[in-house]
Amino acid sequence: MQNDYRTTLVEQVRKYAPSLAGQVVDSLREKVIVGELSLAAADFVSALVRAQVPVDPKDVPTLRWLLENVTLPPDTPADLTDRLTLA
Repeated sequence: MQNDYRTTLVEQVRKYAPSLAGQVVDSLREKVIVGELSLAAADFVSALVRAQVPVDPKDVPTLRWLLENVTLPPDTPADLTDRLTLA
């Protein structure tokens, strides 16, 4: 599962990377490389929300899956994917 999870996370980050600050993308990339996938997923979706990046509605279930399938940091809002800006 971890390989599929990692692949899905990387695909989503690549898709939305042009809409995020370079520093955010670099930080996400570093977390993925060192295996901090749950933190990377939480930070990624949080960054999308914070930057109000228009997200394809078809990607919302994938983003929700990324958050639901790992142990998230305790300060991660439960409704994070509900806060996404839809395209």
